[in-house]
Amino acid sequence: MAALLKKRAVAEFSQVVQEEPKPIKKLKLVQKPPTKEVQVNLLGVSSSQQALQQLLKFEESLVEGDQIPQSVIQELIEHFQQEKEALVRRKIAQLLGNLGMVPHFSAENLVEDVRILLKSEKSHKVKAELIHSLCVLGKAVPERTDLQSSIIALAKQHLKDPDHRVRCVCLELIGAIGSPEQEVVDDSHEPFIPIQSLLAGFCGDQDSRVRASSFNAMLQFHQRGLSLRLSIYQQACQSLTDDYQDVRLSAMKLIWVLSHLYPDSLVPVSDSEDELRLVDDGFAKICNMVNDISVQVRMEAAVLLGSLHQVSPKFLEQTLDKKLMSNMRRKKSAHERAREHFASGEWATGQKWADDAPKEELDPDNVNLMNIGACGAFVHGTEDEFLEVRNAALDSLCELASQSASFANLSQDSIIDMFNDEIESVRLNAINSLRKLNRFITLREDQLEIILGVLQDFSTKTRDSLRDMLGEMKLATRECLSKCIYSLLDNLRRYPQDKLSIWKCMKNLGSHHPHLALPLVPELLCLHPYFDTPEPDMDDAAYISVLMMVFNSAVECPTVVTMFQDHTWRHYHYLQDSLPDLVPKLEKSIRVAEEAKPEAVAHSDVRSFLRNLISGLDSLPNMELSTAQPLLETMVRDLQQVTELNQKCSPSAEFVCVYLKTQLLLTKLMNQQGVQCSSSIADNQVLSLIDQILGLTRKLEHQYLGVSSVDHALIQQTRLKAGTLQILTKMKSDPTRCSQAKETYLQQLQALKKFLETNELAADPCFVYLFSVLNDLENGKISDILKHLQHAVKSIAPCGISLQNSCIRRVTAIMHEPTGSSDNPIRFTTGLTVTVPVHATFENVQNVDCIRLKVHYPDQKSYLITPKKCHFTKLNPLQYKLISEVIISHSLWSDQSHVEISIVMETRDGETVSCQELCRPVKVPVAPKAAKR
Repeated sequence: MAALLKKRAVAEFSQVVQEEPKPIKKLKLVQKPPTKEVQVNLLGVSSSQQALQQLLKFEESLVEGDQIPQSVIQELIEHFQQEKEALVRRKIAQLLGNLGMVPHFSAENLVEDVRILLKSEKSHKVKAELIHSLCVLGKAVPERTDLQSSIIALAKQHLKDPDHRVRCVCLELIGAIGSPEQEVVDDSHEPFIPIQSLLAGFCGDQDSRVRASSFNAMLQFHQRGLSLRLSIYQQACQSLTDDYQDVRLSAMKLIWVLSHLYPDSLVPVSDSEDELRLVDDGFAKICNMVNDISVQVRMEAAVLLGSLHQVSPKFLEQTLDKKLMSNMRRKKSAHERAREHFASGEWATGQKWADDAPKEELDPDNVNLMNIGACGAFVHGTEDEFLEVRNAALDSLCELASQSASFANLSQDSIIDMFNDEIESVRLNAINSLRKLNRFITLREDQLEIILGVLQDFSTKTRDSLRDMLGEMKLATRECLSKCIYSLLDNLRRYPQDKLSIWKCMKNLGSHHPHLALPLVPELLCLHPYFDTPEPDMDDAAYISVLMMVFNSAVECPTVVTMFQDHTWRHYHYLQDSLPDLVPKLEKSIRVAEEAKPEAVAHSDVRSFLRNLISGLDSLPNMELSTAQPLLETMVRDLQQVTELNQKCSPSAEFVCVYLKTQLLLTKLMNQQGVQCSSSIADNQVLSLIDQILGLTRKLEHQYLGVSSVDHALIQQTRLKAGTLQILTKMKSDPTRCSQAKETYLQQLQALKKFLETNELAADPCFVYLFSVLNDLENGKISDILKHLQHAVKSIAPCGISLQNSCIRRVTAIMHEPTGSSDNPIRFTTGLTVTVPVHATFENVQNVDCIRLKVHYPDQKSYLITPKKCHFTKLNPLQYKLISEVIISHSLWSDQSHVEISIVMETRDGETVSCQELCRPVKVPVAPKAAKR
């Protein structure tokens, strides 16, 4: 036994294992161009004009990565000291600051040079530019706090400069690299002063630009994440009455910042012992700025109001108060005046002394902020004469209303009033704002009168937005729902092209108001308790609209179903099959003809069929071509039937069907006589098969979404197999004229190799060989290339597909206008133009830039029209709506004929441009007529 074990062990260890040598990896060395040193060349200039030209050329020649020698800096500084023209010195100062932003450039050494130049400079403009350069250099070295402190101290010294430009840029520097708590040396009795206090001292400067710069510097602190002190609040409030709009803008923004930082801090009310929360006080003061004389201030105030979510409800509600003010007193209504007289028990007779004496004078500054500040702010904002202010006020009103249900109910009247605005963008904004508040508000009958009037708007976008909003709102009464229904039916009569949007609105109205729709059903379906009513016409879009509302209300209200007549059930089944997205699935207990959930069963059956079919393709590459061809023909035929029967699984089934068509054509191509014996394949039938394969692979690549990288690699390899046969055909027929085709083929081959290596996928045996001889294909002779291609063609075989993602989606387009159902021709004068409106919706489109409108004339000429980007409306991430028009023109015809309009997708594969139809062409009858003389 031991001898046997020893013999077996010796046999195992004596076996020789021969390993295949691993391919040597090729390294590609990339030699980067050496970095060049830039020169400024100021030594040979004879005038200031030439010096300025050289400086401009030097600025344009600066490229990231260039080396800046110290000699360039020295040359700039020396020329600065010698130059007499202030414009040139200012340009040099600007360049010194720009050099500090160049990577790997030491900005620390340049700070001292700029400081020396600043000491001897007399021009205020040049001083301001030098200080700005110091600001840029200081921001370039954030880790050097000592250097930044010295720059800030230097800027403080120049704050006493009489020129406003110098003081402004000094304040900008302090805000850019300083901090509020940082202390600097003060010239007063206190040795040190915080930087924020220093900046606050310039809020009362005599120049408005300096005052605005001081507030902007403090705003820079906040933008850099530094905390501001509350002590600046009162000074900012005082600056709201400044004569210059820039100061008021900056002060208002600072109040907004402090309201977010210290919302619950108490601030005193002027001439009163009361105190208010800072966020309430700041909100009231910003509200007061909605009445500012400047449009920019009013717009900014309206924008800032929307983000103050912590305001007290009493201040918030005052923004919608429409009480009028007269002589700083609130006007009283006639009822209020009569009530006061009745309560006093006497009337003014004129016999009482000082009965009609004038009231005491009031100081405007002493009136309560509640009456002046927040009172009617949004009313004034939404009634402003500038649309920018109205839009900003609407946005802020919607934002604040979305945070409070009570305020949303108060604000709905103000928003609905904006539906009658003269500007379309404001109307759209009002519609979308009310739609965002749908969970808080319920529409009343008087409000619907204003809302439904917008349905007659000329703008299609406005009408669609209003119908989408109506479908999501809550209606108060049955009369409200009735008004909506009849207004939508009238809207359908005026704009029949909007029928899909109207049907969708009817669907939502029925599903959201089932119990309000119940008493309206007999009237809508024309039911009579004693007499049979005629069956409505299913071609009537208005009748279909009513059915949409009734069927969707029946889901939550089963009583509706009991009113259905026999023809109503027939119409239900028809619409449920033709418009499944709009007609709900009613239960079997409510008299549904179909069995329970048959669609889900059919859906699972189709998926299992696809899985079984794909698993049977594993042995396809090893089959004989004569066996593979009938198998592929059967599979393609079965998949075509599955695509027609089941719509939900049709994209995946259609994808597999198209792919198998390419393999079937490839099999037929290889079965052609003489292909496998490497003879000439330059045959018209072969070239036709190749073109069909290339067209189908383009369709697979561009018209389907969700394709896995494995399946994408199979599609690319199929396309390149056809490309290999195509280039072989061209080289055999005429080797001298295929250089460009050869270059394109090699680029595609290299791209395929890179894609397979990136995704770590295996290549087909055909391409394993071609990748191994890629160098010979690039540099070899024609005879050698033909030899390699003929050898590769022998290993071409059909290949199966994995379909790792079974939820593939297809790019589709539905053209709603023109419909092609009209027999009345469009008549126009010969040589002139006529427009045909085009309305379409797109599904699963990632980029609308490739969408084209194709016009095909009876003389077989076709034209592609690119719709404007603004004609597309994005409904969902992959869903778009197109509202455009096609311009038609032609010479005189002997009789009327049809012009075909279709939607295509333009794709590019290298230099090849192809168009793929997304919908069937619609025939439009056209009849050009002769021009009158």
